[in-house]
Amino acid sequence: MNILETTIKARELFSEFELCRLQEQETQKLAERLENKKITIAVIGQFKRGKTTLINTILGSELLPVGIVPITAAITRIEYADPGAVKAAEAAVKTEPTATVYFTNGLSEEVPAADLHEYISEQENHDNERGVAEVELLTDADFLKGGLTLVDTPGVGSVHEQNSKSAMDFARESDGVIFMISVDSPLNQIEVDFLRKVRKFAGKFYFVVNKIDRVDEEELAEYMDYCRSLIVGIMDLDDDEAKAIKLLPVSARKGTGVEELTELIREDLLTRGAEIMERSVGLKLLEILNNTRTQIASYREVLKMAPNVFNRRFKEMSLLLHNQREQIGNLEDGQYMRARLNEEKAFLTRKVRELFGIEYYYYVDRGEAAELMRRDEYAAELTAVYDELESTINSIFMYKEENAYAVARRIEDLNILIHEMRKLTRQIERELK
Repeated sequence: MNILETTIKARELFSEFELCRLQEQETQKLAERLENKKITIAVIGQFKRGKTTLINTILGSELLPVGIVPITAAITRIEYADPGAVKAAEAAVKTEPTATVYFTNGLSEEVPAADLHEYISEQENHDNERGVAEVELLTDADFLKGGLTLVDTPGVGSVHEQNSKSAMDFARESDGVIFMISVDSPLNQIEVDFLRKVRKFAGKFYFVVNKIDRVDEEELAEYMDYCRSLIVGIMDLDDDEAKAIKLLPVSARKGTGVEELTELIREDLLTRGAEIMERSVGLKLLEILNNTRTQIASYREVLKMAPNVFNRRFKEMSLLLHNQREQIGNLEDGQYMRARLNEEKAFLTRKVRELFGIEYYYYVDRGEAAELMRRDEYAAELTAVYDELESTINSIFMYKEENAYAVARRIEDLNILIHEMRKLTRQIERELK
């Protein structure tokens, strides 16, 4: 089997278990990425390394706001749109180019690109208080032709912990990473720790040393040697792999060295794009399998709970759902009912994790419009959510199940799941060698 076949096999396996709804959705997305052949490269590094400036220079346009203080507070995806589509969109709205802001509550909003700073600037969206999930920008920059998505991420290691978490979460989705360091400060422990985590997910790394206009050639050579030795150790590379590592010196502000970086990326995507994507998906699939084994272990621990503890948690969940149902009638028709519905799903997910130690997954459509929703529509959808949760949790944990055969069968099914996951893990590891 190749990586795509292994991913599809994993999705089919997870689809047989209610406990693995999240994993089924994740593996479905991985399979779609392989089939669509769209590669995502994220620019990642400590705050104030010049990530946003580099992106603007690569794209040849001041698309993203930059400043003297940490700017980026939310993920920003930049994708290609042909010039005709971009011009048509601009003409239709008769304003500056627009961006789509996606919020954590599932809603979205079209905003002028010139106003992006209100959503992705740390100063104007402190600790992401607006609840921005990510921003999507379309541009006709040649560099993005062929299905490449370039992503600006919040800086790691600042006082804003959410920024580091957002960067780490998105690193798990990236196929390639431009990891930025700069000559104005040594590679530090925050960056070392972050890189050790990120290397488990991306299929390709580009190490960029920024701000070279601030040092002379001798100082730059010394700094590059220092960083190279650290990176080789962090990435756990053998001698041949170490020789292949490139550190690309650039001045994002002046544009020095940026063309060499973009040419290297283009060449890799042209000659090794499929390989990079497959490695990226394989690494992510390994992480999903490892996390699933941990979840099953937690599930088994719940099943071993003393009956009085087990019953108390189910009663707490039943009381919670009863109280939530009682609140439905107090709401009025509203424009943001859809957001409230999504927020309620997120709340229930947290409660299931807290009480039972499993991930109960709700799919939330990204980019839903903030349209008027009647109370009766909201009540019907939310009631269905509560009914499904109650039924599924009872089924997963075989609550009050007295049939010994059914219990034994569930345990045997789990053993089969674990066995099949181990086989898939070995298959992926062979594919990645």
